[in-house]
Amino acid sequence: MFKSSVLFKLSVLAILLALVLAALPTANAVAKDTTSSLEKKWSHLLDAYHTQYSRHDSVHKWVDAWLKNAPNSKKADVLKHLELCNSSIIGAGIVASKHAGFDAKGKLVDRAAAIKSIKDLRYYLELHTGSVKNLKEHINADK
Repeated sequence: MFKSSVLFKLSVLAILLALVLAALPTANAVAKDTTSSLEKKWSHLLDAYHTQYSRHDSVHKWVDAWLKNAPNSKKADVLKHLELCNSSIIGAGIVASKHAGFDAKGKLVDRAAAIKSIKDLRYYLELHTGSVKNLKEHINADK
């Protein structure tokens, strides 16, 4: 019971942290981009999201197989990274499905909202990539 409450707290903390970071004002790094470049960035990020999402289940299978024989002392760290992996792909999915600033075909309709969507999706995808990398490092440390 203790493990599930810790995992629940970690996942809630990760989601809250992501929401707080998403709400912070950001620099106007993409403010000078043209309509076409914003649409290309959005398209590229959506492609990256779809790739990461399609591979996400394999991460679970891989971690589940490792957990069967893993020492209990190492399971907590792996489960923490798995929760972060899950929450970040969910966050990316929410941003992608809302596509704020873009229409359903990826055309720019609101510049400010589009810039925020690009930054948010990039953040979640980087978080997901980092969590998968950390999972690999923890799991491969045994070998």
